[in-house]
Amino acid sequence: MKYFPLLFLLCTFSASCQQQIPVDDIEQLPIFAEADEAFKEVYKPLDGKWKGDFLIYEDTVRGGIDENRLYQLDTLSLKHPSLKLSNSIQVEQQYESLSPYFQTVTITDFYPDQSKTVTSKGVNKVQDGKMWCVVRKPDETVIHEGSTDGPSTIIWQRDLKEPTRKEYFYETVRADTYEIIGWGYYDGDDVTQMPKYWFYGAYKRQ
Repeated sequence: MKYFPLLFLLCTFSASCQQQIPVDDIEQLPIFAEADEAFKEVYKPLDGKWKGDFLIYEDTVRGGIDENRLYQLDTLSLKHPSLKLSNSIQVEQQYESLSPYFQTVTITDFYPDQSKTVTSKGVNKVQDGKMWCVVRKPDETVIHEGSTDGPSTIIWQRDLKEPTRKEYFYETVRADTYEIIGWGYYDGDDVTQMPKYWFYGAYKRQ
């Protein structure tokens, strides 16, 4: 018993004894874990301001699942004859790393067809040895889990059942260009067919 006070103090100041913050928290920096080290500065190339267009395509045919098209994404994925451009959003994104594992982002989307501007806040972070992107939009909070595909590309995905929210994105950042290719299923979409919506974003460093 005489060692109890010392053990209590050690536990009080040990990260392993503290309760981790929720994944959807975009204000507090997560408690560091050794497993986070593998992703140190993974978001650093995004720091700065980016501007470009985010294009939304609709698949007018769909059909059965083609695994190669779904998970080997490149610009050829968007040249499929069944895809038709349905909308275009003008985007500005401002990223700032507050630590090697936590990066804030402000996203400003302008919808020309509605003359409407929407501003969202979010973070890219490493928490409990996993990569997360959390964006707080005016009407929902979107959470994607990430993984890397080489030094320049992050894969973001989510898979919610009720309501349906299934998405998969390649996000590739180079010195002055930032490219997003992906797809998504939403309310009422048949997930046994190819995705109804496909996406392409091309941004330039400002």
